[in-house]
Amino acid sequence: MPDAASRRREAEIAEVTRTLAAARCAARLAGLGTGEFMVRELLLGVIEQINRAERAVSRLSRLLPSQGR
Repeated sequence: MPDAASRRREAEIAEVTRTLAAARCAARLAGLGTGEFMVRELLLGVIEQINRAERAVSRLSRLLPSQGR
């Protein structure tokens, strides 16, 4: 069974992942709501950065030691 610190760390990583997913959805919706080319391009850049951050969190979660995995 994971200790309290491991459970807390896993919960924090899960929260960051959920937050990034929500930000990605918001950016996509904002892009759908505008016809402005520059705004859509900027939002695509935001989405790409969110995707990069999510991949980094995923790598970090694999690197951190956790009992019970």
